[in-house]
Amino acid sequence: MANNLKPIPAKRYFSLDELCRLADISPAQFEAWQHENGVVVGYGGDRYTRQDVLKVRQLSQTFSPYINPFTRNQTDANGNPAIDADEVRSQLQDVLKNIENTLAK
Repeated sequence: MANNLKPIPAKRYFSLDELCRLADISPAQFEAWQHENGVVVGYGGDRYTRQDVLKVRQLSQTFSPYINPFTRNQTDANGNPAIDADEVRSQLQDVLKNIENTLAK
């Protein structure tokens, strides 16, 4: 996983979104991990150092239990889940029914 990560820009502080993007995790996943492990990374709020980014990247394998395997915790531009598994499942079932009906004719 670490080989596919983006290079860390040369700057002093990073936002939560930047930290998560550089570690290839979602903010919700990061918050759940901190809460579950009783760990606070950074100064709190939305201010993380380069060392914080490196630390989170090194611990990236420990975030896997907090990843939704279907959506990978991705969100749309409004911060809503990019895809809902139940909705997709329902749509796929409708497509399969249409195929079965067409083949039955």
